[in-house]
This record gives sequence, structure tokens and C-alpha cells, in this order.
Amino acid sequence: MLEVVGVDVGEVGWERLQRCSLSVRPGEVLGVVGPTGAGKSSLLEVMAGRRAPLRGRLTWEGRDVTRSLDRLRAIASLCPDELPGPSGLAAEAWMRLHLELEGVPAAQLADGPAALRRFELEAVAAHPVERLSRGMRRRLDWARASLQRPRLLLLDGPADGVDGVALRLLAAWLKEVSAGGTAVVLSATAPHAPTSLCDRVAVMQRGTIGQVFVRGEAAFAAGVATALGWSS
Repeated sequence: MLEVVGVDVGEVGWERLQRCSLSVRPGEVLGVVGPTGAGKSSLLEVMAGRRAPLRGRLTWEGRDVTRSLDRLRAIASLCPDELPGPSGLAAEAWMRLHLELEGVPAAQLADGPAALRRFELEAVAAHPVERLSRGMRRRLDWARASLQRPRLLLLDGPADGVDGVALRLLAAWLKEVSAGGTAVVLSATAPHAPTSLCDRVAVMQRGTIGQVFVRGEAAFAAGVATALGWSS
């Protein structure tokens, strides 16, 4: 289990996270929802070991990793809101480059074509990343993350700018990886994808977690929508 306990992130007088606490268990799909600027991306970066907190602590499987974030980076895969460069590379070459930089073993790299097929990217494998639609770029990053085989998968706004086909592919992938014990965290500004895909949904406002809704509760979907101001 990954635990974020009382974490602050940001600059003095302007903090993206303020005493933020949250946990995710192996095999769980956890949603973090909130308006733009609530701190969702910062939280995912902290959980991925890519950003050190100013205060608070992080624990993985009961061990404090606050000062050894490389341990988190070794088991986590973060799919950010935008793909990192170089965008002039062909999609398949981009994916291979990033996996090599992450130290993915050659045996997993060999599964690249299968990962592209899984996310229905065969037709654009040779296209430059910069020419792909936002939805196709998201699928490409999912293919990359699937080959990394993380124990902790973090997705920043995966439902933004994608169509129904991509959402179907995303749902099938998350079902598979969570069944295998991977802990999944995804962020969103709208309630629809989280309430469809997640076991729990935490509502974030101004850098901290407020209400947490659990699938199976009577007010699960309605409660998330109301907390985000989507109810009429």
C-alpha cells in the first residue's frame, strides 16, 4: 500500500498540496477528482516519486520512502497530462526510447508491437507523435506504461480528450492490471469516468483531500457529482 500522510508541496506562501493525506491499496482503482488547480497533478507527481514533499511523509508497503523516492520511481509509472518529447519521433520509436530510458528489460521491449495492437495503434505506429490526436497520444502512453508493468500506475486526466473507443480500452486495461495487484490512481475534473472505473473516489479541493466515496454506497455516483458541483 502507498500512503501519503500530511504532505505539503509548493513554494512558501503558495502551496499546491496542503496537509494532503491519501492511501491506495494493491488491486484498487482510486479516483482523485477536483477542479483545475486543486493539486491533482502535484499529488500524482508526489506519489510517483517525481516530486519531493516539503513536509509530511510517504510510505510504501509500510516503509518510509520520503527520503528515498527512487524506490517509488522504481515501481511506479506516471502517465502525465501531456507526453514528454521528442514529438518528432514515430510513435513506436517514441515508446521504445522512453522504455529504454526507464530501464525496461529487453524481453518486455519485445512486446512493443503487441502493446500497440492492444491499444489499437498499429495504423499510427510509424506516424510522428506530433501528428497524433490527443486521444491517440494518450493511448500511446498507456501502451508504454503497460510494457513497464508497474506496481503503482498513475494516470493524470486519462479521460480528457479521448473517445468511447479509448475509454473502452482504458477500462479493460485497468480491470486487468488491478486484478493482477497493481494499485491504480487516476485524476479527473468530471465525475463520469471515475465513478465508472474506480473503487473509491476522493474529492480534492485547494490542495487537500476532503470527502471519499466508496463504490457500493448508495450515494457513490451522486455524491461525487454533488461534491464537484455537477448536480442541478
